[in-house]
Amino acid sequence: MRGQVETLLEQGVEAAQAGEEERARNILIRVIELDQRNEQAWLWLSSVVETTIDKTVCLENVLVINPDNTSAATGLQRLRQQPMDGMAPSPLFPRLTSPRTSAKWAWGASAAETSPSLAQRVCPRCGFRNPGWAYLCDRCGTDLRHVDIREALGPASRPRGRSFITLLEAWGAAFTFNRSWTFLPEIELASWGRSLMALVMAALFASAWRVALTVALGLRFSQYDPRSQLPTDALRCAVQVPLLTLTLALVCAPVALLTWVGARLLGGRRDLKTHAHLTAVALSVWIVLVALLTTLVTLVPYLSGHVRGIIRIRPYLNLLCEGMSAFAGVVGFVWLAQALRTAHQLSAARAILVTLAVAALGAAFFLGLDRFTGGQLTALVSTLVTIFSLPLPD
Repeated sequence: MRGQVETLLEQGVEAAQAGEEERARNILIRVIELDQRNEQAWLWLSSVVETTIDKTVCLENVLVINPDNTSAATGLQRLRQQPMDGMAPSPLFPRLTSPRTSAKWAWGASAAETSPSLAQRVCPRCGFRNPGWAYLCDRCGTDLRHVDIREALGPASRPRGRSFITLLEAWGAAFTFNRSWTFLPEIELASWGRSLMALVMAALFASAWRVALTVALGLRFSQYDPRSQLPTDALRCAVQVPLLTLTLALVCAPVALLTWVGARLLGGRRDLKTHAHLTAVALSVWIVLVALLTTLVTLVPYLSGHVRGIIRIRPYLNLLCEGMSAFAGVVGFVWLAQALRTAHQLSAARAILVTLAVAALGAAFFLGLDRFTGGQLTALVSTLVTIFSLPLPD
């Protein structure tokens, strides 16, 4: 636990120093959840929170932990000299209580005023002293009750579990293009095993999704015999999953290595293992997207009168395929750039530059190798795409 706290604290300080206040807040809040009496976490959090009252609470908590912290004392004194905003919001963070009464912390106040069992509740917004039993300030109506930090901060700040099932959270967040929810929690979970698991889950989803739709549509149009065809489809799925996983690993390895080198050249500092894991997460969710889009395209014949519908809509079907391919390419590009930006704290421009360079290099390599093999590489890719597509109706 201590090693994890120290690592997260270092990441939060780096983010704060780089001006990435939102990312710094998320990481430092996670540190405080793991160690609520972490002096440095509260001190750095005071520099990235948005409201004066939250800055005040953070600095007060620093002094509860260490009454001799001169930086916190100076900052708190400066904040208290500023005029109080009458419409200031309630503090987001709870005030810590000291295990012992400290005169230094109270700056000359009496022990009754600093004791956890004080008979009055001081309003954090207006400073009015309320009775100890009050839960709302008599002057401004502020809620005076103790706030549990996990409840106050909500599920967004909680660490993601290590179970492979939590990769589904990253996939769901990716479809909202929220890089903080998609990639940031995965940094502390990065491992080669979890990266492989992300690729296996993507391959399993792609193959199982196709089988499930084939069965559903076959039963719908009375063209599927579960007794004879389902075992064959299940066996095909079992064979396709390791083959597709191997293919994804062979694609992910050079992409991760090239983007890591590019990111390091532009100032990135993340290690290869973490970088490769975020790349694997981006690639795995992209495979899920491709599987969904491909089956959507191949569903069109089923919804347009079978074979006659195919002949009638073939020009539009080809156009739809091209449009879906372009859309998938753009989305995959965005996810990879977000992974780079999150892993290395790069600016959006630098992350896009690295992604563009790797994409151009990959396209040139593919075209050259395909030409050298006489089109065999394209044929191989076409064969792999059939894993995602549905069979045409009779």
